[in-house]
Amino acid sequence: MEFDAADVRPHLEWVDGEWRSPDNMEIPKTMPYAKGMQIEVSKLEDNSVVAWSPAVVAKTIWKNNLLVDYTLSKCYGTTLSEEIVDVKHVRPCPPQASEISFCINDEVEAFQGDCWWLGVITNVLPEFKYTFKSTHLGTEVEVNQKFLRLRYDWVGDQWEQESKNVPKAKFTQGVKVEVCSDDEGFRGAWFEATVVKAVGSKFLVEYATLKADDGTKPLKESVEARHIRPCPPDIPATDGFKLLDEVDAFCNDAWWVGVVSKVLGEKRCTVYFRPWKEEMEFEHAQLRLHCDWMGGRWMRASPALEM
Repeated sequence: MEFDAADVRPHLEWVDGEWRSPDNMEIPKTMPYAKGMQIEVSKLEDNSVVAWSPAVVAKTIWKNNLLVDYTLSKCYGTTLSEEIVDVKHVRPCPPQASEISFCINDEVEAFQGDCWWLGVITNVLPEFKYTFKSTHLGTEVEVNQKFLRLRYDWVGDQWEQESKNVPKAKFTQGVKVEVCSDDEGFRGAWFEATVVKAVGSKFLVEYATLKADDGTKPLKESVEARHIRPCPPDIPATDGFKLLDEVDAFCNDAWWVGVVSKVLGEKRCTVYFRPWKEEMEFEHAQLRLHCDWMGGRWMRASPALEM
């Protein structure tokens, strides 16, 4: 709305018997957002959230308002670069992890037009592409995997994953798996193995590289289900490994997580291991992109979107 200057006055608050400017007042301790914090602002249609726009808190305005600076200002057909919003329409940035592969009916958010739009996966296409149906528009579009993320809702100051379409991993006889250990010196390592059979609540596995005490036969061991995961998907490093890529490196009979600290030509990398503060050289064949088994899904850190 537009106003004549005569119809506008500075806002003041009546506190403890005197008028005070909000700029000079202490921000309530309940304010969860601070200047410079990266957030997302909801875009509403008929009082329903249809998308989330990335923004940065430019200023906290006492009690429950924020001045936000949109990092991408073309969202939702508006040219606003700054806006005052109520905190009830704001949330922190969701978990920075992306799905290795999505399934039909997964509830997701797709990055289009500088916003994350709510919708669902309706078809799985070759070459890491999917058909995405917008909840708001009802239209279907083809979207590359790097512009998709699982839908999370900010409820009660914590993240809740909306999609329940999670197939349960089945560790049956003959299935290839990876096994971790809580033993000192082996924490963080994943050993390749094959499930022999279920033993009560545990599984008997046969390791691919570890040997029994006689040094000739593969080691067999009963392990708890929490120490087993499926073998991770083969994620092609089409352009080779890059500096700071989080990877798994195969050494000492297991896969260990590290970070590429140097790229040595086309076929070799130096990997830094945080727990030991050591570096080692590896052939590309000894490396794979790191991902985590979380909630029945393979997840990896989200790559930065190329704008």
